[in-house]
Amino acid sequence: MITRREFLRTSVGATLGFWLLGSANWAQAQPIRVGHQLDRTGAVALFGKWHNRALEAAIKLVNERGGINGRPVELVNSDDAQTKPDVGKDEFEKLVTQKRVDFVIGSVFSGTNIATAPLAKSLKTVYFPQGIATDITEKFGNRYVFKSYHTVRAAIESAHEWVFGNLGKRFTIVHSVIDFGRSQAEDWAAKIRAAGGEAQIISVPFPAPADLFSIIQKIDLSKTDVLYHAFTAVETARFLQAAFDQNLQARVKVLGLIEGIDILSTAEPWLEGTYFISGYPRRADQVPEELRDFDREYRRRVGISAEGFALDNPREVVPIADLFGSWQAIFLLKQAAELVNWRSKAENPALIKALEGLTMPASVGFPQGAQFVRAQDHLVFHDHYIERVENGQLKVLERIPREKSLYKTSVDYTKEEF
Repeated sequence: MITRREFLRTSVGATLGFWLLGSANWAQAQPIRVGHQLDRTGAVALFGKWHNRALEAAIKLVNERGGINGRPVELVNSDDAQTKPDVGKDEFEKLVTQKRVDFVIGSVFSGTNIATAPLAKSLKTVYFPQGIATDITEKFGNRYVFKSYHTVRAAIESAHEWVFGNLGKRFTIVHSVIDFGRSQAEDWAAKIRAAGGEAQIISVPFPAPADLFSIIQKIDLSKTDVLYHAFTAVETARFLQAAFDQNLQARVKVLGLIEGIDILSTAEPWLEGTYFISGYPRRADQVPEELRDFDREYRRRVGISAEGFALDNPREVVPIADLFGSWQAIFLLKQAAELVNWRSKAENPALIKALEGLTMPASVGFPQGAQFVRAQDHLVFHDHYIERVENGQLKVLERIPREKSLYKTSVDYTKEEF
């Protein structure tokens, strides 16, 4: 666990001491191999690229600190998960059986995570999927699957009271049929109707049709306070541009999860005034004061500017709001592995038990703030934010504490055999 005080006090000394005293042992130590189910192509390829950068940076920091149990950590990428569930599942199997990795950080594509989860159990490999469909940690999860940041249901649970109180309870939900979009439609509809509101649902094929005007025409504005969208980033841009052409942004409140625009510039007229639920502020000046030292170091190491752009390409928007899921998966592994002195996959049962119920104080390893892993469903709970695009920039309107995102889970993986 890396606290701010420890980081500032021991950074140079710890690294120097390690190289002076332990370099010989380090060179001989068998590396711990962490696989990445990397989408190099497809709908989430840009997300995959940045998750990979975060993993490289996190592993570099861990190795600077002496690795895990005195062993270096090595990142091993898949060839290409392609944003296709069957391909991603095969890539996971290759990582484990051919490339001999010890753990796997998963794809950003929820469908790939769902397809892979049973294989993680059969191959007894701890898996950290990075998609956010609720089903990943509900009916399709198991004891080997851990979510290192939120799911759709946790985000909705955290934000629904603010949304109903400030935006309204009459929703039209327009969503892609992929798991990411379907999960949002199902969870929002259940929450809205339980609160006495109305939910009209419009499902859109994936990929979406070239002409979205026919979709826009289905929206009954007389029954809509909130227009909720649930698409991948490219299709979010197309949908909201089409909505803007019909002046919808001036007539209803527009809401979505930040993942839907997390690689898009907010300096577009069709995003002005729209609302988002996020797990991490894009802009550094919107990060809570007590977390800014951690945030600054996190951004520096991954290569993210204070405004949320790539340091090596000021035009490239970084998906920082979900990127920390991969970053902190490495530090979850480090914390749990060192608690049980993990040496090999034969000790995975002890590692899994250590992860179940783990608490993580705010630190460079957990820059989003203090968090915990719920033992029953292996989901990490953290703070959330309501952000709004104002003058072309995301502004935090509300910080919602992690306890507000707790919902009743339908599973208990702790009862499963290893």
